[in-house]
Amino acid sequence: MTFSQSVKNEILKSVRNLKGCCATSFLTAVLKSTGSLTLGSGGFSFTIGSDNHDFLAICQALASSELGVPSQLVEDGVNKKGAPLYACVFDKSLGEKLSLVTKDRDGAMVFGEMGYIFPEKPCCRRAFMQGLFVAGGSVVIPQDDDLQNVSVDKAKYHLELRLTDNEFADSVIKEFSELKLRVMQRKNHIVLYLKDSESVADFLVYVNAMSAKLKLENVIAARSIRNDANRQRNCTIANIEKAVAAAVKQIDAINLIKQKGLFDALPDTLKDIANLRLRHPDSNLDEMAEMLGISKSGANHRFTKLIELAQKIQPS
Repeated sequence: MTFSQSVKNEILKSVRNLKGCCATSFLTAVLKSTGSLTLGSGGFSFTIGSDNHDFLAICQALASSELGVPSQLVEDGVNKKGAPLYACVFDKSLGEKLSLVTKDRDGAMVFGEMGYIFPEKPCCRRAFMQGLFVAGGSVVIPQDDDLQNVSVDKAKYHLELRLTDNEFADSVIKEFSELKLRVMQRKNHIVLYLKDSESVADFLVYVNAMSAKLKLENVIAARSIRNDANRQRNCTIANIEKAVAAAVKQIDAINLIKQKGLFDALPDTLKDIANLRLRHPDSNLDEMAEMLGISKSGANHRFTKLIELAQKIQPS
């Protein structure tokens, strides 16, 4: 099961028992985002198609129990992978009860104004967004294997809601501005999306997918730990390379002073550290200072003196 499927299943468990205006908000979002509307001799009918039988069964149950609207759930072919597809066809009265259609002065059915379909109560707004995601949403987060093979800066988070109506997409962005949804066009769909872990986590909380949010937090924590380990390893490597370069420079300076016959004239402090360096070419500055019983800055000062002398003997 993908992460996206697990999020939808978690949401479906929480919406199964929706009542009243929350059930209405959920069904409104589902029908507006992914439902099809057909005008026939008997009036309007609404159809939802999906490969998720449980999702359609819940929509059917909510429409019946909360709105008294009958429907028929049927098989509707197979998808590209051979999995069965289903369709739920609702009675024409559903559109009017959800304010998706209204009657004009002549009694003809027309689409309702966009502003009337968005709920105001927080619980209903959550149900509305749950409907949008279950009907046409998906979410991807890095998995353990991705974290092994992809740098922490390039591993991707992506959540999207697929819609077919530009006006509706714009209205969703405005009505749910706190979610900071962005928009792009993809073939025949308008896609509202989020691209960073914090925004995806906020969305999961908003739709009450708390188990999914906890899994996301575990991924974020794992990436943070790996990031810290990589940073520490890189820092260690850089320090080793720096220490090796410094030791090579110091040894070259000492050897040059010896070649020029100036070593015996050096103060004992410089001769001591020079001889110690030649005996311990792999030791870092801290270790050199400890062996001499002096401070790190004192050891660094002595090496600086040796290098300056070598530069005067043979300027670069």
